[in-house]
Amino acid sequence: MSDTRWLPQLRSGRRAVAALRTAASARDLRRVRALLAPDVSVVVDSGEPEHAKVRVVRGVEDASLLLAHGLGAQQGLEVAERPVNGSPGLLLSRDGRRTASIAVDLVGGLVSVVWVRLDPVPLRRGNVV
Repeated sequence: MSDTRWLPQLRSGRRAVAALRTAASARDLRRVRALLAPDVSVVVDSGEPEHAKVRVVRGVEDASLLLAHGLGAQQGLEVAERPVNGSPGLLLSRDGRRTASIAVDLVGGLVSVVWVRLDPVPLRRGNVV
């Protein structure tokens, strides 16, 4: 049976985030790619107020590599499924300290945009806008 048989179930944002987390954590690039829209973008905001940098990675290949690297199982990394600014998302912590938030947008049941915010200071209160 095809590996994509579970894709129609991803209409829910929470299901998509859970599937993305599971696939990326296992560094299963084939499954990560199957979850991504063909024109997917990953927007990474460094969040540093004095030296703010936003980088955008486009396309399934580069996005899947970035997500598998960032969310892949690593010692001390905790990834929790939590809403981020009203969108389905993930909160990342390392050794108990929040390090990033990730919000996910869907189009047609596939991940279209992944918003990554790297900034421990605003994340102290979790997902407060």
